[in-house]
Amino acid sequence: MDDNELYPIGDVARRTGLNVSAIRYYSDAGIIAPTQVTEAGYRLYDIRAIARLELVRTLRDLDAGLDDVRRLLDGETSLHDLLATHLELVERQERDLRARRAVLRTLVKQGGTAAQAALMHKLVSMPDEERERLVDDFWTEVG
Repeated sequence: MDDNELYPIGDVARRTGLNVSAIRYYSDAGIIAPTQVTEAGYRLYDIRAIARLELVRTLRDLDAGLDDVRRLLDGETSLHDLLATHLELVERQERDLRARRAVLRTLVKQGGTAAQAALMHKLVSMPDEERERLVDDFWTEVG
């Protein structure tokens, strides 16, 4: 690809793995503007715009929000900061999923009743500090 050449949206779609409607959406949403729009309304993109679209695709594949992507492209945040923040979010979601899995496994093994399910949900929904305090209190009373 030539640095000065402009590519029609169909070529850009093939190159980036995005579909044409997604590229149009990103353009209309102000994420990535076409390098040039012809008199006939065709959107053309240069190699820099294509690279930005590939970055957008990668970040969206990682479930980064459009507002976060826009802030990155506008220079309001760094890629490192965006990725670190998103990693924290994914790790929190992973912890939540593990807790849900543990509740489900326990309820399945014990033939869970509605009351047990409600109690397990309450325990899993507690902040970590509160749950740890509750367990410590239990062991203090039992021990």
